[in-house]
Amino acid sequence: MNKFRFLFIVILGLLGTSALAQNSLSEVVASGNKVYFQLVNDEEHPIPDDEIEDVTRELINAGSWISVPTPEEADFILQVVSKKRIVFNSPRTWLTPSVLDKSGQVLWQAKTQQADATMFNGYRATNTCIKKVIERSFQDDLFKAAERR
Repeated sequence: MNKFRFLFIVILGLLGTSALAQNSLSEVVASGNKVYFQLVNDEEHPIPDDEIEDVTRELINAGSWISVPTPEEADFILQVVSKKRIVFNSPRTWLTPSVLDKSGQVLWQAKTQQADATMFNGYRATNTCIKKVIERSFQDDLFKAAERR
């Protein structure tokens, strides 16, 4: 009987913890919150500055957040890890977004999205990858997890 009681208490604790994480993620990524954007750029093949501006602007606008210059002013940190490589003579970009609280703890992390540079996207793989992050990672995953409509 004690084993069942212990198991029941553990399950309730896990449910309570996931409910707290759900609420904190909902509160953190709410529309209008302040975000500090942090790009972890690939050292070998970094994303160019003009594309970094595109990434920053598009992702912040997608969440309807307000960009701030320092993490201390922010409600949360939007961290994006980027990689860029040449694959079969075509540039390929990978972006992996994460939502971190002010202490640096990961509240949410998306699957890595990738895109190739083609004539259909103006040979800009980063822009296509940004769109995939917004559609698949934010709208289909983050906003649903945070109960944002």
